[in-house]
Amino acid sequence: MSFDLSPTSRPSGLAELRAAYTRERANLDRTVPSGPTPAADPAALGVALGRRHARLLDDLLARLFQLLRESGTPSRAAWDSVAIAGVGGYGRGAVALRSDLDVRILARDAQRAGAIADALLYPLWDMGVTVGHQVVTIDDLVEGAREDLPTATSLLDWRHVVGDASLSESLWQRAAAGIFAHSELPRFIERLGKEISQRHERFGGSVYLLEPDVKNGAGGLRDLDVARWAAKARYGVGEFDALVRFGALVAREAEEIRGAAEMLWRIRNLLHAHSGRRTDRLTFDEQELCAGALGYSKAAGPAGPASDGQKAAPSPDEPAVSPEAIERMMSDYYRSARTISRALDVIVSRATPTLTRRRRRDEDLGRGVRLFDGCITMSDPDLLRTDPAIALRLVSEAVERGVPLLPYARGAIVRAAGDPAFCAALRESPEAAERFRALVATCKETALQSGSVVRELHDLGLLLAMIPEFLPVVGRVHHDVYHVYTVDVHSVAAVDRLAALARGELAGEFGLPCRLAAEATRPTMLFFATLLHDVGKAIGGTDHSRRGAEMARKILERLGFPPEDVDEACHLILKHLVMYLIATRRDLDDPATISEFCQEVHGREGLRDLYLLTVADLSTTSPTSMTSWKARMLDELYLSADAALRGAREDGGPLGIDDQRMARAISGTVGALEDLPAANDAERRAQRDFLARYLASMPERYLLANSPAAIAAHAELARQQQRGGNSVSVALVPSRHPEAAELCVVAPDRPGLLAAITAALAASRLEVHGAQIHSRACDDAGADEGGVIRARASSSPPAGVRLQAVDLFWVRDRGEGVGGVARAIPKLMTDIQAVLSRQISGAELAKKRRGGAMRERPTPKVRTQISIDDRASNHTVIEVLTRDRPGLLFAISDALYQLGLSISVAKINTEGTRVADVFYVSEADGAKLANGKRMQEVEERLHAVLQGLDGEGSVG
Repeated sequence: MSFDLSPTSRPSGLAELRAAYTRERANLDRTVPSGPTPAADPAALGVALGRRHARLLDDLLARLFQLLRESGTPSRAAWDSVAIAGVGGYGRGAVALRSDLDVRILARDAQRAGAIADALLYPLWDMGVTVGHQVVTIDDLVEGAREDLPTATSLLDWRHVVGDASLSESLWQRAAAGIFAHSELPRFIERLGKEISQRHERFGGSVYLLEPDVKNGAGGLRDLDVARWAAKARYGVGEFDALVRFGALVAREAEEIRGAAEMLWRIRNLLHAHSGRRTDRLTFDEQELCAGALGYSKAAGPAGPASDGQKAAPSPDEPAVSPEAIERMMSDYYRSARTISRALDVIVSRATPTLTRRRRRDEDLGRGVRLFDGCITMSDPDLLRTDPAIALRLVSEAVERGVPLLPYARGAIVRAAGDPAFCAALRESPEAAERFRALVATCKETALQSGSVVRELHDLGLLLAMIPEFLPVVGRVHHDVYHVYTVDVHSVAAVDRLAALARGELAGEFGLPCRLAAEATRPTMLFFATLLHDVGKAIGGTDHSRRGAEMARKILERLGFPPEDVDEACHLILKHLVMYLIATRRDLDDPATISEFCQEVHGREGLRDLYLLTVADLSTTSPTSMTSWKARMLDELYLSADAALRGAREDGGPLGIDDQRMARAISGTVGALEDLPAANDAERRAQRDFLARYLASMPERYLLANSPAAIAAHAELARQQQRGGNSVSVALVPSRHPEAAELCVVAPDRPGLLAAITAALAASRLEVHGAQIHSRACDDAGADEGGVIRARASSSPPAGVRLQAVDLFWVRDRGEGVGGVARAIPKLMTDIQAVLSRQISGAELAKKRRGGAMRERPTPKVRTQISIDDRASNHTVIEVLTRDRPGLLFAISDALYQLGLSISVAKINTEGTRVADVFYVSEADGAKLANGKRMQEVEERLHAVLQGLDGEGSVG
């Protein structure tokens, strides 16, 4: 609350004024909690706090102005000839906790008013007030506003505070008759549009950034300011209640905008309180603090005051604020930002006048649909009440003709879709269901404002009108850095990706998926399975696949799908994670893996549909989620399973690999060998002979997963290591992954080798993003009697022979990226040899990196999970899901070595800050791990090692 300015309590001088302001400012600061402790009244943290701050500054300026005017320095006449006005947030009547005081001193003579500015500013600075100011004249502002957008918008924010009010009134009259005149509005709003585009590009361009800027980002408070500017320029008012009276907004729209603005204001004030300065980026660590302060809990949304004024303290093993609470807050944030983003579009569109006098084409298309000026609209807005299906009829016509919806029609549909009665009537319409099915499954490119059909349906509110079960995932966010988009945005993007695959426009990147998408026999069913694959993702829930399948059954039956399509779509939703998990976390060369996977799909058609759904899902999870390695693993699993399902193996077995792919891989590698250097013909013959033996000694999985050029380079490194008897050889080889360099490490295989290598990688500050672990028999014969080279069919080399490890790592230098890897190789070789010769232990080597480790940016917490599965053919599978950090791979591989386990296959999969590392292991005698105590021992040891890694900080 502001301090008392009544005549009996006015301070007699600046010292008293300063003390009063300091006291009231401290009261303002105390309103906002500095940590995750819930605020006593969250409603007091938002717009109300901003207005309270503005009133405090109003009182300060008015009192200071009066004190200085009465002092006679400068003269009273000088003070009476200026106006003090607020601009920016202060002008709009709400100032964030640590925002500046933005004022303009409007004078008839700017030079003479300089003394006024000095007299005002020095006391304000002494009080700790950060002031942004200008001394201006009316002519300065009006002329400057024609070319300088911030000057123009300051006129729209202008609020007279103290001084000569007639100056402020004259300024507004000049501006309204000049740059904000009706004929000038299109140019001014065009300038606003450029500001929006440039600012959004600078701050990320999406409402759904993981760490959004709540002021300047898309859907941020600045977008709301722009909407107000456009409205004030057109209608003379910018407040939402006034815009309702003018008919520019309906009451429901205004209420939604106010609610969204309140959410962002609360967060922004908390950010300012936590940092003690003006900062607007909602970082991961701030998300935790804000969720706690706003009263989010595991069971509910933002809380009011607790009934007993207390909040149960978390247990020592739990974070102060649960991930579910943070996700709930961020979901509310994204919904609010989306509301603001839509409000910006709506208000700017309605505020833009049309000045053209040309005759516009108007054609009646029948059934209430018209083509007007190249856009689809309705002949009578009352049709939305009497014939709700016209909303989808309009969209269908726009898609069919390749034209957009008229903004007027879009606005009418958006307003109607907010009415529960309209939505209920729309769901009852057989025509609406038929058109909705066709629109979701269309592959046509459109001229719709939102870009794609399903995105347009979502933006119009028609997606939620037809599928209200989708509402819980609107704005639903995962508190991690892997799932970049909210669930609804991701689901819509997945449908768009499937349509792009069906059109064949991504054939260069997704060749196999494009071919298969064109062959889909039930595309509408597949499109809806893709749209609904995450519909079961409620915050804090588990097994969203099963819950989503149950929900989808009711949805699809209501939409009129035949029973067989309902069953298959629900099965795809139930199994939509299976293919990705098997491809990235299981040994695809193990017959048991393919056999188990084939049991999960409904024949070859079901396999194709699941593959397409998986590609659409994974490739739209984040911009970097579909790596080339993951794409190859999915392709390999699809081709292996398809061959098994069609019984394509020559010997009649069910588990064959595509022979043509194998033949191409081998012939490509033989050709790539010829590009490698050779001293003479004898060495070239030796290279060819060794390559034949090398290829025969490596598993089929290896040949299908790597490029011919890389395989040839691996073989040559293996030949040189074997011929020279080196304890270890390391080289950079051609990498298919542009985001990482590929290191090949060749050495005589022995227990603990992987631990030694990963310790050296950690010591060299190399991050491991993927790995392949192979062991080959050095005595394999090579080509068969007919001279045909064949890869090894099994995962493991034969027993009783000399073994050579060929281990591949995709790495990046933590500081220099891919470019820094080559410089690390000499040290890497020395370190591996030192560990193998026991000059230093792997743990000691990895710890050397701790001193130079950089402080990592805060990221969401990741819960460690360890599972042990013995269903593989000859090995026990250990899966570790945990937070990625330096030295992790060494810590796990060394623990397995210390437990006496041999690692045959390792799959390293990084998902943002989470890793899923999978190891196929066996006991020293080749047996699987025994159930019971042995598995428990392994699991407990791994948990202890990972906890120790956290306790030591970033090891490596």
